[in-house]
Amino acid sequence: MDWIGKIFRFIFKSFLTTAFIIFVVGAGATCAFLVFQNMFDVSDTIVPSVIGDELNVAQEKLYDAGLNIYVSGEEFDERISRNKIITQDPASGATVKKNREVYVVVSKGSKVIALDIPNLIDKELKEATVIIEEYGLILGRITYTNHFSVPKDVVIAQTPEPGNVNSNSKEVNLLVSKGPY
Repeated sequence: MDWIGKIFRFIFKSFLTTAFIIFVVGAGATCAFLVFQNMFDVSDTIVPSVIGDELNVAQEKLYDAGLNIYVSGEEFDERISRNKIITQDPASGATVKKNREVYVVVSKGSKVIALDIPNLIDKELKEATVIIEEYGLILGRITYTNHFSVPKDVVIAQTPEPGNVNSNSKEVNLLVSKGPY
């Protein structure tokens, strides 16, 4: 009968060991479930508008909303001054998960070019147009006005003024005479 006791103890120990292993695995799975549920259950937030804001202000706004900023590029922009946000993705008002990155493009400001502007005053419009093209410039707006002493189709004034100029545009605007009244 001693062998029956040994078998009974073996079965009992195996049962306890199996129950303990099942308990440990179950407890681990429950803990893992709770941890991952909290980790992946991220709440939503609304993306604020940062277009036109300074980079540091945009960063603070996004951080306050639970978002991260990622500068995806820099571009020259005539309308938005240096170090301000030109575009953002996702757009403002979008509902996204917290900790998401908002991609922004930052302005480098307007592109300033050193230009040599020829003197076009007292030149006929056709000649002025040819000179503008020779200098690699662009004929901008032509405004006509009557003038008592300057003949018809002759340049009265120009912008920018003749000489070396730093500008963000290659356009030359002309004021041209329509002749006397």
